[in-house]
Amino acid sequence: MALVVGLVLADSSIVVLALPQIYRELDTSVAGVTWVLVSFNLVMAVAAVPAAHLARRIGPGRAAALGLAVFAGASLACGLSSELSTLIAARCVQALGGAAAVTAVLELLPSTVGSEQRAAAIWAIAGATGAALGPAIGGLLTELVSWQSIFLLQMPVAIAAGVPILAVARHEAATSVLAAELRPSGRPHLLANLALAMVSAAIAAALFLLVLLLIEGWRLTPIGAAIVVSVMPLSALFGARLDVAVPSARARAAAGAILVSGGLGGLALLPKAEVVLTLPPQILVGVGLALVLSALTETALAGRAPQAIHGGWTISARHAGVAVGLVALTPLFTADIAQQRHDAIDAGTAVVLDSGVSPLLKLELSQRIDDRLEDERGRVPTIGPAFEPLPDDPEERAEVLQLREELQDQLDRGATHAFSPSFGLGAMIGLLALIPIGLARRVDL
Repeated sequence: MALVVGLVLADSSIVVLALPQIYRELDTSVAGVTWVLVSFNLVMAVAAVPAAHLARRIGPGRAAALGLAVFAGASLACGLSSELSTLIAARCVQALGGAAAVTAVLELLPSTVGSEQRAAAIWAIAGATGAALGPAIGGLLTELVSWQSIFLLQMPVAIAAGVPILAVARHEAATSVLAAELRPSGRPHLLANLALAMVSAAIAAALFLLVLLLIEGWRLTPIGAAIVVSVMPLSALFGARLDVAVPSARARAAAGAILVSGGLGGLALLPKAEVVLTLPPQILVGVGLALVLSALTETALAGRAPQAIHGGWTISARHAGVAVGLVALTPLFTADIAQQRHDAIDAGTAVVLDSGVSPLLKLELSQRIDDRLEDERGRVPTIGPAFEPLPDDPEERAEVLQLREELQDQLDRGATHAFSPSFGLGAMIGLLALIPIGLARRVDL
């Protein structure tokens, strides 16, 4: 059951490192490919609570088995997609099946592990682990095989995870008896879920933007980027150990939100294109996420029954936050890319004109650079291919290589700067989570 939760919730982030390859193969833009993430998170947000009610009506075993079957089929469809529209549609179906499976598992767990409190802890840890490991796993598969392999591998994993649940589903079908009474669910913890949504919107900045910066701005391979962003989940594992040291859920939530915002602020203020400079901010974000997500989930579920319904509200809040964060950040980010493109044209013209290559080669390089930037419209520009093929003359080749290095250095600085406003907005959203966290102390929900 923990594998089910981890598998489904990893899907909110597992394709992040594959997005650059997806938008190149499917001939779209950063704004277009964002919907591969937004669609999944948006449907999860809308479907989580109704799916939890469905699980209590038809039985959690049957709901989980049905959800996993839908999730597996949709994963196959994602892996076979050759158009962005079909990939997005399959992602929506994936989210529907995933919502049913994840909420139903929270209904099954208490009878398996002996208490609702322990069930909620296992459920939360499995989800956080899946979401944290998702980008690294997706990056490895993208580099070693292809982005399609991410989804094709999910299908057999979902089927294998569903095999033990089939026994519960058959028992429910044979007896027509539900394991839990249908109690009124009561109101969700509005402030805790609102804070969860805000922190999750900040997570979108931490993962989505950082990955694009590493791969598209600084030209790391997916495996290289996966290694770099693994600092966040590793830091989150360390942060999870601090729960015992800080028993107050409110204190943990506030500290976590501040650390997440501080880490994003650090990414917004990167002085130059150096991978090592991203590590301290990532550590802050990872530790902060471990503190704030566990504290807010614990608060949202504490004293509220049935937990499956209120767990559905936490899923809804988190994924709504990610979707809203991506929708809010993408226009800002794409506008900054467009501005960087104009700056790159000016920088490229100046560098070429000041170079020592022959006038005819200057004209040819200027045209190649302009064509390359035109091809990269709506994307983070990469200028290297504009210098191919290199001249045969050794002296001229050396001049062109130096020219390419100078221009690429300018583009690296420009790419780093283009991401700063979006990271800054993510930091502000994370800080806004302190408002509902603070209000929860005075408002009894």
